[in-house]
Amino acid sequence: MRKVNILLSTYNGEKYLEEQLGSLLSQRGVEVDILVRDDGSTDSTRSILDKWQKEGHLSWYGGNNLGWAMSFIHLLCHAREADYYAFCDQDDIWLPDKLAAAIELLEPVGDQPALYCSNMNYYFNGKDEGVVKPVGQKFNLYTAMVQCLALGCTMVLSRPLALTMKVHPPKEVFAHDFWTYQVASAIGTVVYDDRSFLLYRQHGNNQVGQVRSWREVWLRRLKTLKSIASQHEREQLAQQLMACHSHEMSEDNRRIVEKVAHYNDSFLQRLRLAADWRYTMGRLSNDIWLRLRILIGRL
Repeated sequence: MRKVNILLSTYNGEKYLEEQLGSLLSQRGVEVDILVRDDGSTDSTRSILDKWQKEGHLSWYGGNNLGWAMSFIHLLCHAREADYYAFCDQDDIWLPDKLAAAIELLEPVGDQPALYCSNMNYYFNGKDEGVVKPVGQKFNLYTAMVQCLALGCTMVLSRPLALTMKVHPPKEVFAHDFWTYQVASAIGTVVYDDRSFLLYRQHGNNQVGQVRSWREVWLRRLKTLKSIASQHEREQLAQQLMACHSHEMSEDNRRIVEKVAHYNDSFLQRLRLAADWRYTMGRLSNDIWLRLRILIGRL
């Protein structure tokens, strides 16, 4: 039976935490080892974790508020010995075969770095809203440099991927799942499962995942034009990807990453990246917005 180290970051999660923990312990066909980092909760989250730890169900430790992304990176760096590693949000519900299904698809990959990610079901006000449709887009390094197609709560990491990420952690990332997806795309394999084994809870505190209309999306984009001067997330991720993992990439993959990491060196470099439609988000409206950001140097 394969052992999976589940990495759970909590922050003021008292409302849904115990329901999620129960679903983790209900996983079938795997040995579960739950490690929790609390990111500075001020509600009863830590008391809940104390209770579950005393009952022998998990181990947890606390720390200063790092934000959800770096809290998960901290967890991965302190992960325990296991065959596989899984990121876990505090407010979802895992279906019993979530981990077994991931391992079934990862096992054939062998000893190379590999990442599993899957579809999911939206869960709103206690009601299953149905499976989210597959993205209908190829999972490759070009798309991974501009868009994260894998949510962290669905991710299961192979041991080789987790180990290299532990040895070469980023200094700072705005999204741990985007970072993990890029690393796996650059040095290994991404396995996508269009089945769902997760109820992805939707509420006002979701960090990501809320669905907006086309009009809402563009109004939001236009409002951000004033504050976009400080936004360089993709550029910074690419630069850290080169710093941490360039030695593990193929020559072709290094070129793909470098094109984003150094696109802002000159206007000519920006033009070259904007003209390369292999870097795509899958929809014309998104790609137009992406190229606008490239040309103004705010990727």
